[in-house]
Amino acid sequence: MKQKSREDRIRDWFLEICPQAVISIRDLINDPSTPIASRVQLIGMVLDRALGKAETPLKVTTAVENMDMAEARLMEMIHEIQAEDEMKEAVEQEEKGPDEDPPEDTEEETEDEGEDE
Repeated sequence: MKQKSREDRIRDWFLEICPQAVISIRDLINDPSTPIASRVQLIGMVLDRALGKAETPLKVTTAVENMDMAEARLMEMIHEIQAEDEMKEAVEQEEKGPDEDPPEDTEEETEDEGEDE
């Protein structure tokens, strides 16, 4: 019987301990006392192994970029609301039509006018 090469023996040993390694990694990821940086690194390692590394780099935005985008969208929404309000006012004005009488003076204004005479 042919003896296994050193590389084959090492590979066999790694394959033998893989289940325990996976369990240990899972336990570390789920352990709240594991530093967050270590947990993130372990999660990344597991995802890279399981899914393969991303072929194209991902665009990561900073908090400032996110705030800028949110502010721009908020301004767009404000302008849209203002435009809708102006449109509603125009429609209401059109519906009233020119035939309606202007609002009557209040009693206060009438009394003030009488005092001037």
